[in-house]
Amino acid sequence: MQENFIIYNEEYVLIKEILRKLKSNTSGKAVFITDSEGHCIASSGEMDDINLNSISSLIAGSVAAINSIAQMLKIDNFTAVLNESAKESLHISLVNDRTMLVVIFDNTSNLGLVRFRVRSAMDELIKVFETINKKLKASEKIPGSSPFEGVSDEDIDRIFGD
Repeated sequence: MQENFIIYNEEYVLIKEILRKLKSNTSGKAVFITDSEGHCIASSGEMDDINLNSISSLIAGSVAAINSIAQMLKIDNFTAVLNESAKESLHISLVNDRTMLVVIFDNTSNLGLVRFRVRSAMDELIKVFETINKKLKASEKIPGSSPFEGVSDEDIDRIFGD
């Protein structure tokens, strides 16, 4: 299991804006980011008829399966996956080793445009996640930056009972 995924509010706002722009620029139905454990991080668009928890979990599993296939074929991991249907398509891109960008679009959107706009959004998202990582590393060096620092097992037992 990976470490908890931490996103600061300032970067969350940036991520939401990047997703909003991507949705608008691609005429997509919905755009969202999920982590490799299947948790939706942020979204933009028509989400009323989409169960983000379920689809995020399935996408994470699908990407893991595709990467396993790549390993079996002794090729690099895939960086993007496209699933097309008659009415709607799904474009999944790996932002980094922990996050995936998903664009759901219909046949009124142009696939070439979607790919182009996704690349641009990916550059922005990579910078945001690099900023988050820098902040996390800096906070590790600051004493008292952990919310659990100074809390002992005895304190937890006393609060919650044993």
